[in-house]
Amino acid sequence: MAFKIALLMMYFLVCPVTSEDLGFKYNGFWLANMNLDGLAVITSGGLLKLTDTTTQGQGHAFYSSPINFKNSNGSAYSFSTSFVFARESKYRELSGEGMAFVIAPTRGLQGALPNGFLGLFNETNNGNSSNHVFAVELDTIKNSEFGDINFNHVGIDINGLESKVSKPAGYYANGNSAFRDLTLFWGKPIQVWVEYDGLAKKISVTLAPLKANKPNTPPLPLI
Repeated sequence: MAFKIALLMMYFLVCPVTSEDLGFKYNGFWLANMNLDGLAVITSGGLLKLTDTTTQGQGHAFYSSPINFKNSNGSAYSFSTSFVFARESKYRELSGEGMAFVIAPTRGLQGALPNGFLGLFNETNNGNSSNHVFAVELDTIKNSEFGDINFNHVGIDINGLESKVSKPAGYYANGNSAFRDLTLFWGKPIQVWVEYDGLAKKISVTLAPLKANKPNTPPLPLI
């Protein structure tokens, strides 16, 4: 099933211990320092559109300049990113495959396949430790071969598509302990926060509708 994905804004910050902080913020992508491939384009309205309704298509958008995530001892720096995206399916009741926030050693992912591979890997390299790829998948298809939990989930992937941990997509509204489902392909803007604490070696992923405050409790923590 074909669909289109657009990023509305993005914020990224790496906090090294021994050097200056590095960060960038895009409220509109007209002048963004991005390396695009596949179907990815910057629209006349300043949106970063990753895919369109082309069947079995994919698009990548990488920050053009290399970012150092590790110190001389090999420990990863703390970092945080926040972005707003909207996904619109050709048919409201059905969705195409998912999307992912990814950190990789190179700009672009050579040989990556669309659909079930989310534009990250292929049949031969999926799961290889030599990939050095970290990703947060926002997936709307249940691929049993990768152990997906349902048709609408968030997962943390390291070098492959079998998530180290995954949870149904949703959020805990502040002041309310009830978990609220969040449909990833409903066509409305959703904000995502990905935060890594380099000292505690803990990463968390938090979602919410665009106009909601950031929830205090992330649905997807990983130590």
